[in-house]
Amino acid sequence: MRRYWFDPEFLNDTEVEIAGDSYHHICKVCRQKLGDKFEVIISGTAYFVEIVEMNSKVARANILEKRQIPKLPKPNIHLALSLPKFQTVDKVVEKMVELGVSNIHLFSSDNSFMKPKQGEFDKKLQRWQKIIQGATQQTGRGELMELTGIQPLRVLLEETFSSSKNWGLLAYEGEGGQSLGAAIQEGIPEAENIWIFVGAEGGFSPEDLKLFKNYKLLPVSLGDQVLRVETACVTLVSILKYALKQYD
Repeated sequence: MRRYWFDPEFLNDTEVEIAGDSYHHICKVCRQKLGDKFEVIISGTAYFVEIVEMNSKVARANILEKRQIPKLPKPNIHLALSLPKFQTVDKVVEKMVELGVSNIHLFSSDNSFMKPKQGEFDKKLQRWQKIIQGATQQTGRGELMELTGIQPLRVLLEETFSSSKNWGLLAYEGEGGQSLGAAIQEGIPEAENIWIFVGAEGGFSPEDLKLFKNYKLLPVSLGDQVLRVETACVTLVSILKYALKQYD
């Protein structure tokens, strides 16, 4: 079944208005027509609707049924990503929505691939928000994943790990990192938020590692092979969700 994300302003007690970009996507691109039925997702609720009226710019769909979409399981999983190539972010964003990550926090570190100008980043941020919305529609997730702007690693760590509610680890391909399996066997603390730090294409520098050590963040290895950024993100999140029994 097709699903579409809508803002609450287009909803009333009995119907949903389809206008603007939503009208173009649903009625022009996806070719939904009178009598067609689909779901729209609005603020954690899925509405099963039927198009009952449409013209060249606006359509109206009656609400037939509604259901609450389950919230993401706790603890929340946050991915902190040292800015890689923009096309890599495209891949990571889509997969993290599908895997149920709560937030992606972009940060700059010594080996970040680039430090874009604000205008350039704003354009990319708009693109990533569209990817988030599209992936949310496809998965039927009830809430949009948040994506933050770029912060220096030092600032992100200071803001995040001043609270005992947060626990984290970092993917590290160098010597001294224990396996993720061994780290999980030691036990995951009962934190409200679990943070995963993944470096850009160049990994983390010795200076970055000193910062992580100040906050007692655990470096973990994913094996002998060096993984691409997007592969490391998917692997870490998937293994953690399994260990947290979020697939039960």
